[in-house]
Formats: sequence, structure tokens, C-alpha cells
Amino acid sequence: MKYLTKIYWSEADEAFIAEVPALRGCVSHGATREEAAANIEEAMTSWLGSAQKHGDPIPAPDLATEEITRLSPLLNVSKLARLTGLNKHTLASKLRRHSPFTVQEAKKILAVVRMF
Repeated sequence: MKYLTKIYWSEADEAFIAEVPALRGCVSHGATREEAAANIEEAMTSWLGSAQKHGDPIPAPDLATEEITRLSPLLNVSKLARLTGLNKHTLASKLRRHSPFTVQEAKKILAVVRMF
């Protein structure tokens, strides 16, 4: 499964931090961006394996919502709705309630947010 991974430099830790927002607590680090990326892959595998072993729910990746969240400081919901051809009230409601997007909606949203 594909999940959005955030990698950023932490002055406090003096390391690159990698996290997977959809998988609560799935965080790793590395001396380089590449090392942090490799380490988070291992952490994701462990996280998903543990959840499966213990019968915990595994969230489905929702890349459209994650990309919107990542870009939220730059986006205006009305503008995003207009660019994607989606109803702005439906879009705002789904974002507010963290409701999943349909495959069609997700494709339209991802096509637009990747322009940024």
C-alpha cells in the first residue's frame, strides 16, 4: 500500500525525521534524507505487520486527502473545487469529516494538487 510520507530536517534531533501521518506513531529518522526514507519503509512494514498480527485496523491510504492536507496552506477550497470540477460543498464536507473520496474524485484532486 502507498502512504504519504513526510521527511523533514529536525534541528532538535539533528536528523531527518520521516513520518507516515496515516499510520499513527509510524516515525523514523536518519542522518540523510535517503536513510530516513529507507528507515521509514522498514518502520511501515513493522507497523502494518504488528497491526495485522494483533487484529488492529489498518487505514486505507487516502492520498488525495493527505495531499490536500499537505498543501492546505496554499489551497483555497473553492478554487480547488473549481479546478477539479467538484462541488465545493461536497469537497469541504468530506475534508471536514475526513470522509474518503471516491476513486474519480481522488484522481481529479491529485491531478490538480500535483500542479503545485
